[in-house]
Amino acid sequence: MFVTRNKVPLLVQSALCVVLVVMLAAGAIGIYREGIAEKQEDPLAWVYTREKAAAALRPVAPVFLAAVAVTVVCAVLNVRDENENKPVKDVELNRNLMRERVAEPSEAMRREQACQKKLLIGGWAGFGICMLPVLLYMINGSHFQNGDLEEMIGGVALHVFPWIILGLACLITSEILQGRSIQREYDAVMERIKEEKAAGIKVDPKEKQLEKSCTLLRVILLVVAVVFILVGIRNGSMNAVINKAIRICTECVGLG
Repeated sequence: MFVTRNKVPLLVQSALCVVLVVMLAAGAIGIYREGIAEKQEDPLAWVYTREKAAAALRPVAPVFLAAVAVTVVCAVLNVRDENENKPVKDVELNRNLMRERVAEPSEAMRREQACQKKLLIGGWAGFGICMLPVLLYMINGSHFQNGDLEEMIGGVALHVFPWIILGLACLITSEILQGRSIQREYDAVMERIKEEKAAGIKVDPKEKQLEKSCTLLRVILLVVAVVFILVGIRNGSMNAVINKAIRICTECVGLG
């Protein structure tokens, strides 16, 4: 049974909070729209008054009181989430820990790792492509010359928000698919551990950690070398090296 008796008040409380937020947002938007209409008729009219705020909050009051009542009932009955003190199951962390015990990755592991890289790159690439129309719209000053706030917000909502939602959908889809791939890789890792254990293959974690440290050190040294080469080219040291090399060849060795 997915929904237990203790979860019902928590679900009701969550639903009331969502409804409360939606109603507050709708009330604020309603006050704003009414104010815009009044400003067109009388530019000196005072838009945000206590009476208007009270009128907007009146329908919200029952929902707010219901949310408070449910909160009090949950506190009195000590209704809590059963999983609040349990550690979050991190499949990726477990996968990484178990991967350290594998001497040689299996074909299934390599396939899932390649799939995760493609999903990661594809998700961010899709997000970047979706952000291009947003950037082009936002840097176009002609969209914000009118001065009408409502028209500008409407234009942003029409031309920007859909692309942002689509970009976030790309990232969320990529993340979900990566999670499934990580789970499949974890299963493959556990199967590989069983195979190596049956074959009598043992892995020294210290040796594997040392190999990772050496690889990381090589990458750091390579990056530092590339940075210094670029700095030398930038500040003109490359020309000095070429001139010295020419002098060595022509003066010391006697070429030319």
